[in-house]
Amino acid sequence: MNLRICIAAAAAALCLGAVGPVLAQAPEDPLPAGPGKDVVVRVCTACHDAAEFAYARLTPQEWDSEIAKMQGAGAEMTADEQIAISAYLAKNFPRPPPPAAPSDAKGPSKPQGLSS
Repeated sequence: MNLRICIAAAAAALCLGAVGPVLAQAPEDPLPAGPGKDVVVRVCTACHDAAEFAYARLTPQEWDSEIAKMQGAGAEMTADEQIAISAYLAKNFPRPPPPAAPSDAKGPSKPQGLSS
């Protein structure tokens, strides 16, 4: 497709309002407000899309490990910023607890095949 056709198609879309409403819509912010968000936005979104954090669910230790890995890859932050990032991510994107084991109304049973 040549450049004139691309430009004409884009101009037509703008004139018809096909692109205008889409550009006017602000995307929903996937990062909740709270202490440390500003540091996460400044440090982490230099390389990562903020939506990535909404899908990651890690323990505090796993977040610390992930942050250390990012520092090894070149992420620059102070010690205070590292603490703020870790606290923010651990609070807002924690690993959910494992599902509770179903309770047995009869109580614990002996393992099969063992005699007492």
